[in-house]
Parts: sequence; C-alpha cells; structure tokens
Amino acid sequence: MGVAKSDSLGFLASGLTTIEWNHDTSIPVKTISELIRTYHVEKIVMGLPINMDDSEGEKALKVRGFAKVLETACSIPVDLYDERLSTAEAHEIMHMQGRKTGKDKKSIDMIAACVILQSYLDNVKK
Repeated sequence: MGVAKSDSLGFLASGLTTIEWNHDTSIPVKTISELIRTYHVEKIVMGLPINMDDSEGEKALKVRGFAKVLETACSIPVDLYDERLSTAEAHEIMHMQGRKTGKDKKSIDMIAACVILQSYLDNVKK
C-alpha cells in the first residue's frame, strides 16, 4: 500500500512510504496511526478500486471494509476516491523518469498514492 501526504496548504501530494501487509489489518492500522501522529493528519484519502464500467468488485468491498476499520481505529475521517488508472499513470511517470517498473512495486504503489491524492486535492478539496 502506497502512502502519500499533502503539503500544509493541501496543494501538492508527495510520497512517504509503502506499507506491506496481507490479511492482518493491525499492521497497517498501527503504521498509519503513527503517521497520523507524526504528520498531524486530519483526513485520510484512500483509493477505491472501481472497475472501468463503474461497478465495484471484491477489492472495492475490501477497501470499504478496511476504510471503516481505519476510521474507527484512528478517529479521523476517511474519504474514498476513485483510483482508476492510477497504477498505469504511476508506470508512465516512472518511464518518463527513465526508471524500470518491473520489480519496483513499492515505488509504483507510492507514486500511485501520490497520483490519487493529487487528483483528490485538485478535484475534490477545492
């Protein structure tokens, strides 16, 4: 899972880290809670994997469930935001930088998190 944050004015997204986890939500919840305290986070924006036909599949249901867990555990709002094509855009950004994407999933995930957050800042927050 890629993690990004915005600047203090809410204009620019930048990558922070990635969080590795499988099925145990306590690991990402603990890490995200620490990031919330460190960066004084007021809201979480989480990518929602919506299908190209606007439907929601199993992954979207899992994200919605995790968002509820996170919102309860961290006591701050979680906004879900359409993440369609964010990974493709992350690949494109890396290619434009001359970087190979094949084995660099962490970078892809972090850049995709930046893409999602920047789109949110540009389109929703204003």
